[in-house]
Amino acid sequence: MRIPALPRASQEASSSMLDLQKLQTFRVVALTHNFTRAAAELGYSQSSVTGHIQALERELGAPLFERHRFSRTVVLTKAGHRILEYAGRLLALAEETRAAVHREAAHQETVPRDAPQRAKEPVHRR
Repeated sequence: MRIPALPRASQEASSSMLDLQKLQTFRVVALTHNFTRAAAELGYSQSSVTGHIQALERELGAPLFERHRFSRTVVLTKAGHRILEYAGRLLALAEETRAAVHREAAHQETVPRDAPQRAKEPVHRR
């Protein structure tokens, strides 16, 4: 089976793919409306949160938050609202994938590796 190649990034876009860690950081900032609170909730430094958001904005080519000079709160831009929906779906899918793999791994541990595989025998009808 041949696996199709991923599309190449445009010259203007970053060559890196969307990172789940950056999307999670974005989601927490969006929900807390504050970089410092998001950093505390995630256990990151505030500069790491800022770096994640700036990198994500560069990768997507659009600002995700409106930053006000004298306010510590941030507000999602139109693009930010759209990305928040996608980020939630991607993060949920990643968690679903992780859970499925863990369930499969747990199942594999309960079946002895040297156990014979039972093949279905053909049913002969008369």
